[in-house]
This record gives sequence, structure tokens and C-alpha cells, in this order.
Amino acid sequence: MARSYGDAVTEHRAVRKKAGLIDQSHRGKLRLTGRDRIDFLHGMVTNDIKKLTPGNGLYAIFTTDKAKMLADARIYCLPDALWIDLESEATGKIYKHLDKYTLASDVIIENLTETQGLLSVYGPSSSEIITQLIAPAPPPPKEYSTTSVAPGGVSILVARNEITGEVGYDLYIPMDELAVIWNRLLQISGPHGLQPVGLEALNSLRIEAGIARYGLDMDESNFPMEAGLEAKAISYTKGCYIGQETIARADAQGRMNKRLMGLELAGESVPKKGQPIQAPPERPGAEGRVIGTVTSAVKSPTLEKVIAMGYLHHDFIKPGIEVLIDGRPAAVAALPLYKRDSPSL
Repeated sequence: MARSYGDAVTEHRAVRKKAGLIDQSHRGKLRLTGRDRIDFLHGMVTNDIKKLTPGNGLYAIFTTDKAKMLADARIYCLPDALWIDLESEATGKIYKHLDKYTLASDVIIENLTETQGLLSVYGPSSSEIITQLIAPAPPPPKEYSTTSVAPGGVSILVARNEITGEVGYDLYIPMDELAVIWNRLLQISGPHGLQPVGLEALNSLRIEAGIARYGLDMDESNFPMEAGLEAKAISYTKGCYIGQETIARADAQGRMNKRLMGLELAGESVPKKGQPIQAPPERPGAEGRVIGTVTSAVKSPTLEKVIAMGYLHHDFIKPGIEVLIDGRPAAVAALPLYKRDSPSL
């Protein structure tokens, strides 16, 4: 996948102003079929799969029996299958994890990563562009909703996705038809200003939008609640699933010892992943103490400042608190750092 098409800042701003076209075919794609697929997956993830109907989806976490994160996923309910989209590096792990529990269940797991491509159109103009591509079918109306279409005879699963902080759509397409749809999207975009965008700009967009990425901002050492995913990814009313007891116990206790927060830094230098976060000298009893670590950081093209995400000890998660990163002051901020009504350059 392309890191950029020449200028990552210009590509970033294209998504904020109009629309960007991104090839994310590297992402993992699993399909579950069989009559037991709903009950089976319901017992494997943190969110309520049984409430889904065809055309709808949700965000969920695969956890260990100790509630540590194995992967996060977007899960879509189709008439005859469940579709799972996840980070590429977690695909093989989750395939094996699911396969281990199938036992006597009527469930078939297929890894479609190599045969199904993924093109994404994100930005304020994305709805108009997707409408032209799939007419007369309307675009999916809300996040995680889907529609299946076949423009020009090419089968496409269209899913609503807002990981950049803008309206957007993921298009799952047979790999051998990917170039056809890529070119078609650029041809029909016209005044909507669709521009190819690389993964470097996608990364800066998702950091501004406060979207944690598995493998960078969260991994098997984290609970979902530490990453701030409880409202989006966890059902506290569903039936039994792997890791439920630990998550319920943590919910009853009321807080985690650390939490993923936003950070706004002084200066131009971008901190590296894993860089320590320290309490400021004026903090009585805590001066110089390491209170967290940076997970992702970037010079924000929209906010025109260096921003980051990182885990902070619970005593330091109030927005506005000043901390230190590499001796430089940084202000703790709530996520997301960018919202659609923020000024866009």
C-alpha cells in the first residue's frame, strides 16, 4: 500500500476539505458462515452480535479470558454471513483463535484477505461520490451500516466508516476488480475533488480523530477500557463471552489505573512511540515521575501543532493538566482532538 502519493499533508487536507481515496487492501477480512455463526461470534467478542440484522454492524473487541485485547474489529451482518474487518497483523491470530473454539458448531471461517480488496472514500464529499458509484442504491446511512451492490457487474460490499473523523465508506471488492473501481471513482468524482491518499495521511487523520490503532495504541497488554472503548465496543447486558467476568468486575470498580488520552505538545519535534511521559516539576510529590507513555504522535496539518496519544496514570487524565515529554510541556486533552466543526485548512 502506498505511504503517500507525493505530499502527505496535501492528502490529509484533501480528506478534511473534500475527499480522499485510500487503498487499504492490506487489512484483514474474515467471513463466517453456517447456521451457528451468530451465537458463536456472540460468545467471542465484547459487543452484542445477536442484536444485529442484515445491513447493520458494530465495533467489538476480541479478548483473552483475562479481558486483555487480542484485536479490535468492525463486524458487519450480511444476510448469509458475518464479515470481520481487522488489522492485518491480527488476522492470522484471530483466525486461529476462532477456529480453536468452533468444535461442533456449524461455523465455517474463511480468510478473504488475499482475494478481497478494500478501497475507502473518506471526507465531506464522500457521500456524493459513493451515491454516483452505486446509484440507484443509497449509501449506508449510519456508521457500520452496509449495502451490497453490483455496479457494472462488480460485487461490492459498502460499509459506512468514520475513522478519519469525517463521513466515509469502505468498499470491499474482489481483488481482480480493484483497479476498475479505483479508476471509476476518480472518473466520476469531478467537482468533488477526490484525491488518492496514502497511509501516512490516514495515520495523521486517525490520530486527530482520536482513533486508537491496534498494534500501536493498544495490544495484548491492554484492557479495552484503558483505551477508552467501553462505550463503543462493550455491551454490559449481553450474555456470556470470553473475558466477560473481568470486564464486569472492572466496571463495578469504576475506573482503570491508566487511560489513553490526547496530548498537545509545545515545539516542532514529534515524540516517538514508547517515549516516557513525566509529571511536571511543580506537581508536589510527583515531580519527574514517569506517569505514562506515548503511543502515536504527529504534526497535525489541521491543528497546526504536534499532537499525540498516550496512556496516563489515572491521576493525570484531567484535560488541561500539564505534563512533560522529553522535557517539553504537553497539555493533556480529551479525545478526539479534532471534530468536524473544528476549523479545517
